[in-house]
Amino acid sequence: MSRGLKWFAWTTAFGLYLILLMGALVTKTGSGKGCGNTWPFCNGEVFPTYATFQTWVEYSHRVVSGLVGLFVVILAVWAWKVFSRDRVVLWLSIASVFFVVLQGLLGAAAVVWGQSDAVLATHFGFSLMSLAACVLLVLYLEQKDKESASPDSNVSSRYKFGVWGITVYTYFVVYTGAYVRHTGSSLGCGENFPGCGGQWLPDLTSSAGIHLLHRSAAYSLWLLVTGLLWVTVRSYRQHRELVRAAWFAWGFVTLQAVTGIASVLSGIQLIIALLHTTVISIFFSVMCYLCMRVGVPWRHEPALREEAVK
Repeated sequence: MSRGLKWFAWTTAFGLYLILLMGALVTKTGSGKGCGNTWPFCNGEVFPTYATFQTWVEYSHRVVSGLVGLFVVILAVWAWKVFSRDRVVLWLSIASVFFVVLQGLLGAAAVVWGQSDAVLATHFGFSLMSLAACVLLVLYLEQKDKESASPDSNVSSRYKFGVWGITVYTYFVVYTGAYVRHTGSSLGCGENFPGCGGQWLPDLTSSAGIHLLHRSAAYSLWLLVTGLLWVTVRSYRQHRELVRAAWFAWGFVTLQAVTGIASVLSGIQLIIALLHTTVISIFFSVMCYLCMRVGVPWRHEPALREEAVK
């Protein structure tokens, strides 16, 4: 991989992370309607003549999203042109573009027509998927240079299903977290931890119930990743990439739990909340990387493998 493509790929990945962070900032500051009901411009103007803090937060998010979206398209075309016979590059490029366009259209629809909290939560999820696809593309290209891009062989189908299952469950946990944010349920249990204001089984449609659902899902996710780490170290110690990725996953899911707890105890301080979003994005990307390393569980041959063309 050329140095130019390498740096452009990492820049694009960072840009997608920035979109994720700015989207969280828009929600946290209540800036979703900072530009009214017009899109792509702000209140129908390219340069708003009257701007509040919410206006600049929302409009800067749109501008950055547009620029980074263009970067994603350029990266996809560039990478595919260089590695035109590699199916992994092709599919990851398509996924990056697909999800960044989808999250942009969903964001535009939310501005113009409005959307339910459930749909808005998927907006964050699609942004996360685009980031993960781009990060995987960068890592794959990096490892392709080192001739270590092929998935790890000699791992059981049960282990593969476990990795993929935990990754899918991670997305569910992330979705519940985004739903908590969009429904204004971040303090549904007050500033209490581990309790929920004396409530054990609150109505799941209430703020306390929504918050407690996410909290319970996060608890179980930590246990699942801890179990994955134990199995990886115990059974696949010889696969250094798997062991390293499993440790990273455990470290970031633990940090995710710590920042989540700190966010509640601090009354949802903005910096801590944004740090929580950062950790989530890294953790999900690591889990997706593990999926790429183990391959598709329903295939006997290593998945996503492309032989070098001689």
